[in-house]
Amino acid sequence: MGARQPGSEPLYRLGDVIEVVRRGVIVEVDPDDPARFGIASPDRPSGADAYFRTDDDRVRHTLVTAFEWPPLPGDTWTDATGKDWFAHSTEDGGHGIALTSEFGACFEDEDGLKTADQMYGPFRLKTSGKRRREQPKQRRERPC
Repeated sequence: MGARQPGSEPLYRLGDVIEVVRRGVIVEVDPDDPARFGIASPDRPSGADAYFRTDDDRVRHTLVTAFEWPPLPGDTWTDATGKDWFAHSTEDGGHGIALTSEFGACFEDEDGLKTADQMYGPFRLKTSGKRRREQPKQRRERPC
């Protein structure tokens, strides 16, 4: 008999209860059954390779980043606690974006928006501003 190779023992055994976490891009929401959604791998968001249901209590799902992110001036966003945030141009009149909460917190430019998302997110678009409504409808590619 040969020596046992390192790692040859299975990590899990039949009957073990485990939790698997998978991150993906929503690529399909069933129009006839909105509780059913399909996800794809973040590196190939072109077709669903797994389907889940929002009403299945065995499956946990958490929003990481809303499709519409980042904010555009005039947008209203809602944070993880339901508080409103208003997107506007930065005070210096530049082309930067600022996000100000209904309770007075304010974050500016790309780094500030990342910090706001880490501290208060994930954010959901509540109301599109004029600038967003005037944009052509297209799916923007963004990393997950």
